[in-house]
Amino acid sequence: MSAARVSGGAFRVGTLLGIPIRIHFTFFLLLLWFGMSSASTGEGFLTGVVFILLLFGCVVLHELGHAAMARRFGVETREIVLYPIGGVARLERIPSGKAELLIALAGPLVNLVLAGMLVAWLVARQVQVSFSPQDLLAGGAPVVWQLLTANLTLFFFNLVPAFPMDGGRILRAILSMYAGQEKATRIAARVGQAFALLFALWAIVPPVKPVFLLIAFFVFVGAGQEAAYERSRSALAGLTARNAMITRYETIAPQEALGRAAELLLASHQQDFPVVDAWGRVAGLLQRGRLLAALATPGGRERAVLEVMDREPQTVSADMPLEAVLRHLQSRPLQPILVIGQEGGTTGLVGMITLDNLGEMIQIAQSSKPA
Repeated sequence: MSAARVSGGAFRVGTLLGIPIRIHFTFFLLLLWFGMSSASTGEGFLTGVVFILLLFGCVVLHELGHAAMARRFGVETREIVLYPIGGVARLERIPSGKAELLIALAGPLVNLVLAGMLVAWLVARQVQVSFSPQDLLAGGAPVVWQLLTANLTLFFFNLVPAFPMDGGRILRAILSMYAGQEKATRIAARVGQAFALLFALWAIVPPVKPVFLLIAFFVFVGAGQEAAYERSRSALAGLTARNAMITRYETIAPQEALGRAAELLLASHQQDFPVVDAWGRVAGLLQRGRLLAALATPGGRERAVLEVMDREPQTVSADMPLEAVLRHLQSRPLQPILVIGQEGGTTGLVGMITLDNLGEMIQIAQSSKPA
C-alpha cells in the first residue's frame, strides 16, 4: 500500500497492475452507514464494515477486468476510483467496435467468475444457506452467500443497456459496427437516459429507494456527457494541435520576478504564462492561482518565477491529433497545454491550448460540418 494522496476528493490507497487505486471520501460515509445499520440489527458494526470492504474488493476486481482487457488493445488505465455507488476505471481512451465490446464485457465476466468460485466454495464446504430475500438483506445469511448474491447482481445489473454503464457500452459497440461511432453513441445515450428515467420512476414508488435515484441521476448525466464528448471528438477528426493552438501569448523567464508576471497579467487577457529559459526550452508554467497566492506572501513581488512555477506542465507535439489533446485537457481542465514543435529549425514552444479555445475550435468545426 502506498501513502495516501488526495486528488479530486479521492485518496490514493494503493496500486494494482501499475494502476493507482483511489477511494472517494464519500465512500467512508457508506462504510459508516452500513456499520451502523449492521449494529442496529445486532450483527455488529464491524460486520457491516467488513462486508462492504469485501464487496468493494469485488468491484475493484471488476474494474481491473476492464483495465486488463483494455491493455490487450494498447489502452492504459489512468486510475480506478471507488465511489459509494460503484467503481470507475478511467481509460486513456475508449476504442470502438470489437475492442470496446470486449473491454465492456470483461468487467461483468469477472463478477460471474467470482460468483462461480463462491458457489464452488459453498458446495465444497456443504454450507447450508437460506434462500430467503429477507435473510439476505438483513444479513442473516453467511457472508459468502451474500457476496455470491452481490456478484450475480453486479453481473446482471451491469448488462442493463443503460449507457454509459457496461451494458450501454456493449450496445454502443455493437451499433458502431453497423451505424458508425457517432450515431451509435447518440442512440446508446438516448437509450441510457430512457433507462435513467425508468430507474427514477422505480425509485419513487413506495418505499422510496434513494440509491436508485442516485443511479438514475448519474446515468442520465453520464449519457449526456458521453454523447457530447463523441460529438466533440467527431468534430476534431483529422485536426492536430497545430490547428487549435494560440500563437500570440506572453512568456516569462525563470529568473524574472513575480512582479513582472503580475504586470503581464494586468496588461493582457492571458491567465497562465509559459516559462521559457534562455535557450528557448520550456522550463515550466506559471499559473494565475499560484501567482496570486505567491504575491500575497511577504516579499512576493521580488520572488523568482522558478520558485512558484509548475515544473511539470502538460506538453504535446504540434502534430498530436486534437482528439488526444482533448483527453489531456479533460484530465487537467484548469491547466493549459503547451505545444512543442519546430520553428526556424529549432524545437521549442510554438503555441498554447486552453479548454476555452479548444471549445471554440469545436464550435467552429461543428458549424462548418455538413448536416
